[in-house]
Amino acid sequence: MKKLLFKYYIPLFFIFSFAVLAFQYNREKQYKADMLNTLLGDTNDMIYNYFESKNGSLAHIDSLIAIFPHSDIRVTIIDLKGSVVYDNAIQDVMHMENHLSRKEVKLALQNGNGSDIRTSHTNQRRYYYHATKFGNCYVRSSLPYDVNISSLLRPDNLFLYFWLALTFIIAAVLFYISNKFSIKLNREQIEHDAMVRRRLTHQVAHELKTPLSSIIGYMETLHDNPDIAPERQRFFIERSHAQAERLNSLLQDILMLNQINEAPQSVQMEPVHLNKVVQTVLDDVELKLQEKNIEVYTSFGGDIWLKANTILLYSIFRNLIDNAIAYAGENIKINLTLTGEDAKCYHFAFSDNGIGVAPEHLPFLFDRFYRVDKGRSRKTGGTGLGLSIVKNAVELHRGTITVKNKNGGGLEFIFSLHK
Repeated sequence: MKKLLFKYYIPLFFIFSFAVLAFQYNREKQYKADMLNTLLGDTNDMIYNYFESKNGSLAHIDSLIAIFPHSDIRVTIIDLKGSVVYDNAIQDVMHMENHLSRKEVKLALQNGNGSDIRTSHTNQRRYYYHATKFGNCYVRSSLPYDVNISSLLRPDNLFLYFWLALTFIIAAVLFYISNKFSIKLNREQIEHDAMVRRRLTHQVAHELKTPLSSIIGYMETLHDNPDIAPERQRFFIERSHAQAERLNSLLQDILMLNQINEAPQSVQMEPVHLNKVVQTVLDDVELKLQEKNIEVYTSFGGDIWLKANTILLYSIFRNLIDNAIAYAGENIKINLTLTGEDAKCYHFAFSDNGIGVAPEHLPFLFDRFYRVDKGRSRKTGGTGLGLSIVKNAVELHRGTITVKNKNGGGLEFIFSLHK
C-alpha cells in the first residue's frame, strides 16, 4: 500500500499542487500587469481629453504631464498613419520612425489597448509601454522598466510560500499515514504468512511422515531379519519403492507449488500447442484409463495456441485427469471441451459422469492436502496437492477455475486460460 501510494498518488498530488501554484502565479502576475495598465490607461485618457479640449493643440501639454505622480513618465501621441506628433522625451519627433509596427500600437489597433516591454529605438532605454487607440490618434504612456516597475509587476510571493508549505505539510501527513498503515498491514501480513507457513509446515510434515515411516519400517524389518523368505523380502522392497515414489511425487508437487507462489516471474512463457499437450497427457495415462475402463473425449474444434508454460499446462490437464481416475470411479466417461473464447481467453469445461462429491466438500477441493476421503486418498497414492496445483497454474496463466457437481452425477471444472 505504501509503495502504491508513493508511486501513484503522491506524484499526482504534487502535479496538482504545482498546477494550482502555476495558475495562481500567472493570475497574480496578470493582476499586477492589469493594475499598471489601468494606471497608464487613465493617463492616456487624461492626455487625450486635454488634447481634444485644446482642439488638437499641443500647447501646455508638458505642464499637464509635469503634475503626474511619476516624474519620469513618457507620453507619445501618434497619428493613425503611425507618425509621431508628440513625445515629451524627444524634442525632434520628425525624425522618429513610423510606430504602426510597434507591438503595443498593433495591439491597440486590434483591441483598443496594448502593452509591451522592450528597449526604445530612440533613446535605447527599456520601457513598459501601454497604448490606447482613440478616434483620431493613439496615445501611449510608458515608464522606465527599472527596479520599481519590475517589483510592481512581480507577483506577491506570500501565496507561493503558503502553498508550498501546505503542500509539504500534506505530503508529510500522507507519508505518516501511509507509513503507519503500511506497518500495520505489514505486521498483519507477516503474522498471516507465518500462520500459513506453520500450517503448511505441519501439513507437509504430516504428509511426509506416512511414507517415511513406512519406508523406515520396511527397511528395519529387512535389516533385523536377514533370513526372511525371498518372497517376503521382495514384498517389503516393492512396498518401500512405492512409498518412495509417493514421497518423490509429494516433493515434486510441493516444489512446483512453491515456484508458482514464490517466484512466478521465473516461469517462462512461450507459444504452446495445447492440443499436443493434452494428447501427451492422454498417452501418459493410457494404461490407467484402460485399467478402469475410462473413456476420454476431447472437443477443441481446431488447433489452440497459447502463450503458456508447457510444464504447468501439462500439470493442469494431468492433475484433472489423475483426479478423475483416482476418485470418479470405473466405467466412466470424461469430456474435455472448448466452450468458447473471447478477445483474451479460451474457456474450457472438464467433466466426468462419476460419483461426484458431497456439496460441503466443494469449496475446499482446491485447498492444499484437502481430501474428501482421507483413507481412500492415501491408498490411491495421491499427494493431496493436485487440484491446488491446477488452481494456482490456471491463475498464473491469468485464468479462473471453479468446480461444481453435474446434474446426473460427476464433477465439472469450468476454467479459462489466457491467450
